[in-house]
Amino acid sequence: MPVENPAPPLDLTSTAVRALMLYSLLEFQSGHATTIRVTAEGNAFSIADNGRGHPIDKTVDGTSYLKFIYTHFDYPFESGRSASIQLQGIGISLINAMCSELTLTVKKPDATLYVQFRDGQLHESVRTAVVSEETGITVSARINPQLQGDGVATQALEDWLLGVLAVSPTLKLFFNGRQLQAVSQTDA
Repeated sequence: MPVENPAPPLDLTSTAVRALMLYSLLEFQSGHATTIRVTAEGNAFSIADNGRGHPIDKTVDGTSYLKFIYTHFDYPFESGRSASIQLQGIGISLINAMCSELTLTVKKPDATLYVQFRDGQLHESVRTAVVSEETGITVSARINPQLQGDGVATQALEDWLLGVLAVSPTLKLFFNGRQLQAVSQTDA
């Protein structure tokens, strides 16, 4: 009887980066962001964009919007909530649930909000009154080491990011500190 090869371990770091990139790409495609910065090494990653960032004063049924969308699994579906509210943050909640630590820094023109989650639960939230011309969000996280296999496949992730850049050539996209350049059809 032939021995089956086990499935390769999932690259959850790349999966999380790809999922969060979709949020940053929405900011770019809607004209609110021009630059996205991605880092990924081992089981750690970060994504930053210069878009609008999450709303920091919004609430959902009396709960901070950020706490709600990042810990969505703590708020089960209820018959009184509309479908759009019930589905907000499902992807972000999944990513947060996979992480041993996840931090957000949301910059607004008049405030900066720092939020830290540990093992999927809100640990700390600090709002500082700061006047700034910069806006945007940075999400930094570490996949729980019990879930992540060999770490991130950086070349495969860079190739995927180059594919994103190919369809969004005006995007300024950085990966691990280096600006990626779109490959034109004539270069390929």
